[in-house]
Amino acid sequence: MIRMLISIALNRHLSGDPRYVRCATCGTTASEYEAPLRVLMRFTTVDGRLVDGDQTPPEWTCPSCGRAGPLQVGELLPNDTLIGCRRTRLCRYRWKVPGSAKVVVCPRCYTAQPGPAE
Repeated sequence: MIRMLISIALNRHLSGDPRYVRCATCGTTASEYEAPLRVLMRFTTVDGRLVDGDQTPPEWTCPSCGRAGPLQVGELLPNDTLIGCRRTRLCRYRWKVPGSAKVVVCPRCYTAQPGPAE
């Protein structure tokens, strides 16, 4: 209980909704918290000024089948359904998730709960 209250207090101002990915190989859906996306960025500077920069496509490792590599077309799911945290007395956070997600995790208190597809 104390740990949840501390995480709610620390995550008052979140930067955005978590992204969800569906694996093209096995069909597993996971959020950034379960399997983080990796993007490598490289910048070139001259005399402290940015001259050039590039980044790789987002890479992801599926937690179920272990497929690792860049995201394929259609794997990044759109966040289109508004959902509220089930801990209404403590958290009360509302965020968007994909309509096909069966289990979601609140980005503020990290409580796992049923998604809109359940």
